[in-house]
Amino acid sequence: MKLSTLQENLTPALTHVSRFVSAKSSLPVLSNILLSTDQGRLKLSATNLEIGINYWLGAKIETEGSITIPAREITEFVSYLQPGKIDLSLDSSNLLTISSPKAESSFTTLAATDYPSLPSLDPKTSFKLDYSLLQSAVSQVAFSAAADDTRPVLTGILCYFSPEAISFVATDGFRLSLKTVKPSTPLTLAEGQESLSLLIPARSLTEITKLSKNAASLTLGPASGGTQFVFALENLELVSRLIEGDYPDYRKIIPSDFTTTVSLNRQEFSQAVKIASVFARESANVVKMAVKSSSLQLSANAPQIGRNQATVDAKVDGDPLEIAFNYKFLSDFLNICQGEEVIIRLNQNLTPGLFSDPSDPSFTHIIMPVRIQD
Repeated sequence: MKLSTLQENLTPALTHVSRFVSAKSSLPVLSNILLSTDQGRLKLSATNLEIGINYWLGAKIETEGSITIPAREITEFVSYLQPGKIDLSLDSSNLLTISSPKAESSFTTLAATDYPSLPSLDPKTSFKLDYSLLQSAVSQVAFSAAADDTRPVLTGILCYFSPEAISFVATDGFRLSLKTVKPSTPLTLAEGQESLSLLIPARSLTEITKLSKNAASLTLGPASGGTQFVFALENLELVSRLIEGDYPDYRKIIPSDFTTTVSLNRQEFSQAVKIASVFARESANVVKMAVKSSSLQLSANAPQIGRNQATVDAKVDGDPLEIAFNYKFLSDFLNICQGEEVIIRLNQNLTPGLFSDPSDPSFTHIIMPVRIQD
């Protein structure tokens, strides 16, 4: 393998790709980045067997070939080189030499044959989607997915694609976020397919939303075999495994009737939650909420520190109620709201509360309450 490319192109490519290298693996090759020539371009690949990336950049190819190289070292080395042309050449002993006008280094490599193959997008089963739409939807639900693998299905986001609408659902068992969006143009799914339901790891969806700032659309679709899903932007593909298992029936979790509705100024409510958090952090994160006739009273009690109480003006429709929530869940919800007002709909002190942003009726958020201790 022998080729040349530009340092200013290779550096961001390595930075992107190295994020998907396996940090802890019994397979040494997964700590490497796969470099290969592909139809006149240089292709960089990395995977941790959960999520992987293919990234293409322009290069002048003299000799075809492929090899894997330690990710951390090559990324750091290339970033220190001066902008301009750099040459990569692989000798018969599988030593990769990278040289620029003022620097040259040789790297020990591992054979490309030992590297797991990453599938590419299948044009027959792929479809296009507005990139900004995906970014917005994922940002509103991903935080509700579980962070640990105790129940693997809860680490994913349930994505339901139909020609006219797309739903994204995430829950960790204590809260749930639902976002339903309409694409600017109807989705064209694979021939004979009316809808598509997939459970995609939340991390994979979060990563694809970080990979471009200027993309107008992306192409996505299942890979052959049905166990992986591919997202394609210009010059790159993100390959994610799909999660197997039965996702909770989220429709049963969302209450349909409420006895109490509370309308609040978002900033005032957020400020009161932040103040209460100082005390709640030392008391299992619990913030108590007392719904009055025209206000919402928040309180937190930490015996080793003290106690806090704050009142937020509110428009209340329904019965007075006392209920408690984890302040972190309240803060996460408030952080993704855009409107000036939030609405909380409640029933009893041990039934889920529905939180919404009136400026975004396509978004629904559920938080399970905490049992209040006397």
